[in-house]
Amino acid sequence: MGPPAVPTVHPDNQKAAMWSAADHQQFFQSNHPYLQYSPVEKPTNNPFEHVVNMFSSWCTTAETIARNIWQNLKMGHSVPGAAWDKVNLTAKAISEGGFESLFKHTFATEQNEKLKKTFACYLSTATGPVAGTLYLSTHRVAFCSDRPLSFTAPSGQEAWSYYKVNIPLPNIGTINPVIMKENPPENYVQVVTIDGHDFWFMGFVSFEKATHHLLDALSNFRAAQHALPAPPPEATA
Repeated sequence: MGPPAVPTVHPDNQKAAMWSAADHQQFFQSNHPYLQYSPVEKPTNNPFEHVVNMFSSWCTTAETIARNIWQNLKMGHSVPGAAWDKVNLTAKAISEGGFESLFKHTFATEQNEKLKKTFACYLSTATGPVAGTLYLSTHRVAFCSDRPLSFTAPSGQEAWSYYKVNIPLPNIGTINPVIMKENPPENYVQVVTIDGHDFWFMGFVSFEKATHHLLDALSNFRAAQHALPAPPPEATA
């Protein structure tokens, strides 16, 4: 599990972006302002692997939108494993009252914050793409991996944590849809913060819809900020 990085640092990042649809200890010791550490117990093996295999077989015969979902799943270390992560995430969201509740359970949110959209995608890191969900709310853009990932703790022992990115909308400088090459295209969404950090997301089920909603949310947030009344001038002594 490595820090966020441009797609060119790992070949699998570029493979993920073609779809139409480091050091582990360094990651948690880098004091990155937008990364969050959430330690969890080591995940157990999935006892329903045969169900996932059936799911992945079904995906190969699906049409347009299903093919995009299938391509998203294929970025995992194994297709059944990636498929199971998505099924497990959906089940977790249902058990917790939907993705809105799951989002508020995963991240510390504001009292009046509302979840607007979720996108299955991948985050580009120094050690390869991380599968997860990108959350777009009225206050932030956030990402959480589908499963806990391992890293080396300062004690030298193996530890596990979800990979979380939390970027408040006021901290976003630009959101850039990036298409590299043409046949096949590599589709990325680059999020650049006002303090110089950037994050590259790829492997969206619908790249066009994701970029539309992200750009629209940032534009609406800035318009609302400009519409706020200016604070009164300070009284002079």
